[in-house]
Amino acid sequence: MRQIRELLRLHFEMGLSQRLIARSLGVVRSTVERVLARFAASGLSWPPDPALSDEVLEHRLYGRPAGSGKVKSCERPVWAEVVAQLARKGVTRRLLWSEYRERHPEGIGYSVFCAELAIYQADQDVVYRHDPVPGERAYFDFAGMTLRYRDGEMDRSAQIFVAALGFSNAIFAHGYVDQTAASWLDGQHRAFVAFGGVPKVGVPDNPRALVSKADRFEPTLTRAYADFAAHYGITIVPARVRKPRDKGAVEGAVKIVEMRILAAARDRVFGSLTELNTWLQSSLTTLNVTPFQKRAGSRASLLLEERAQLLPLPHTRFEMPSYFIRKVARDYHVDLQRQYYSVPYQHVGQTVEVRVTLQHVEILRGSRRLALHRRGPASQRFVTDPAHRPAHHQAQHDPQIERRAAAIGAPTAALVDALFARRRHPEQAIRSAQGIIGLARDHGKEALNSACARPSVERDWLPRSEALTYPSRTPGSTASATGRTRACSRRRLLRPHRRGEPCCMSP
Repeated sequence: MRQIRELLRLHFEMGLSQRLIARSLGVVRSTVERVLARFAASGLSWPPDPALSDEVLEHRLYGRPAGSGKVKSCERPVWAEVVAQLARKGVTRRLLWSEYRERHPEGIGYSVFCAELAIYQADQDVVYRHDPVPGERAYFDFAGMTLRYRDGEMDRSAQIFVAALGFSNAIFAHGYVDQTAASWLDGQHRAFVAFGGVPKVGVPDNPRALVSKADRFEPTLTRAYADFAAHYGITIVPARVRKPRDKGAVEGAVKIVEMRILAAARDRVFGSLTELNTWLQSSLTTLNVTPFQKRAGSRASLLLEERAQLLPLPHTRFEMPSYFIRKVARDYHVDLQRQYYSVPYQHVGQTVEVRVTLQHVEILRGSRRLALHRRGPASQRFVTDPAHRPAHHQAQHDPQIERRAAAIGAPTAALVDALFARRRHPEQAIRSAQGIIGLARDHGKEALNSACARPSVERDWLPRSEALTYPSRTPGSTASATGRTRACSRRRLLRPHRRGEPCCMSP
């Protein structure tokens, strides 16, 4: 319509001939002639009313909008079902149109079918353009391309982790041996350090290492990833499955990293993974300071603006945890790889969850923390908080064991008291004391009191058990070098004997 108005202006205001008008507008003279004839037949005058729209002018000249032909009145396909069927493998528009014509022989033709389908899809394929807010979102993913490095005598492929901020598009990347949860979490931590803060929302993909249940409405994170998010104060919103637009920033960042960095080293074999990451960080620095092509500034300059809106990093780095289910023993400790950590004695017999990191051991029951210990060295078997003991244990005595030892005799009671005194915590001596008292059942009270009264017993009760020689249990027999030999049934309690030496338990 713009050319029609210009044609009329050149004719009525400039007074040009039809031939000059056709040459000016790039049309043939007969077209100019037909437009002037239609204008004269429409009854309009020049200049037209300023309120006359292009649609009204077109209708007055041609009687209908341009390009609108006779619309065939017939049953139309359900376009939503057509689009759904086209998503299936092997289904084509020609096939769907043929099935439609079998149901409606008087229906629209194939060309109209394709045209109306294209109009429907154009209306449906509308996207929302998100206006990024500084410090709001970061996106995480692994690149499809890998780089090679030497590991001893073997060549291995490094998996490239990529992170990108939504506002500045600042990019971070790091190489890993695999794509396990440890690699994902370490990559995100390194990205936060490189960006200078933590964004409010993190958008990862849906790997099994991080998301235990990928659901469109209620995705479930793994325990380790949920702890990671709580430690850094970040909200995790995984992208929907097969919806790459949910994390478009990192999809674009992955493409840029692959084209501008990884492709340049596609045939290179690095000497080690450390060498690979050093080269990668140098390349990323160059990439981030490179000016944008279609906007002002660079990723690095926008990152300086965005960094002020990021959350501060926590004082400590997140430690990758492991979880164990344990039952609290009678001595109010839980067994963790042959080390024993105390729990308040009120929870004896209960099942608890033990969260273990490199530095700490946390004991939980549901969401309630029962105990927190610093992880002890491998040589320390018992890690006990004095507040977890009952009152009589805090007094360094167990009345029940004391009563049993006193019933056997004074020497046995004295040895048990010395045993509790030499141990750092009473629960460490309970089982040893029970073993000493149990000897009275096997050898009698008199033999046990006699052995406990020997001066060397208190000094030698602790060494590791060796093969011990016991005399015959037949009354009146004496021990000899040919006596039977077996390991002591009460480990680490009494001094070991040489072959042929009478047992300290013999009368």
